[in-house]
Amino acid sequence: MLLPEIIFINGLIVKVNNMIFDYFFLKFYKGILKSSIPEFPRFVTSWIFGIFINLNLLILSCLLAKSDILPFLYSKTSITIQLFVLVLFIYLRYNKNRIALIKSKYATFTTDDEFFLRKKKFNIAFILYVIATILSIFVVPWIKPGYLPELF
Repeated sequence: MLLPEIIFINGLIVKVNNMIFDYFFLKFYKGILKSSIPEFPRFVTSWIFGIFINLNLLILSCLLAKSDILPFLYSKTSITIQLFVLVLFIYLRYNKNRIALIKSKYATFTTDDEFFLRKKKFNIAFILYVIATILSIFVVPWIKPGYLPELF
């Protein structure tokens, strides 16, 4: 039911918990529906979520390269290819039926339910994820050792 999936990214195996992944997609999806671009919510949400995941992987690679733990793993083309693969994966994974199922799953809860407490934790995790992604962009340049190639 809530078994983790396995995703291959840059040759690395990443396990993803379905529940938190679904919840993050739903939060981005609801945000797009409330924004000024609600015409294609699934498509736009796939792009935004894919960009966030790609950005996190890129920043993690930069931190590891600047710390001289691993070499920098990306080039211009690999970043672009990875982004398109992530967006395609997210877009195909979340069809209309799956989005409706996720909406109904997260819409029905009571304040006494165990799920209500889990949803609060997921909200906190979502907020921390977005903040950490944005703030981590500013941390990488302050780390002095190591070398990063110019990408753009």
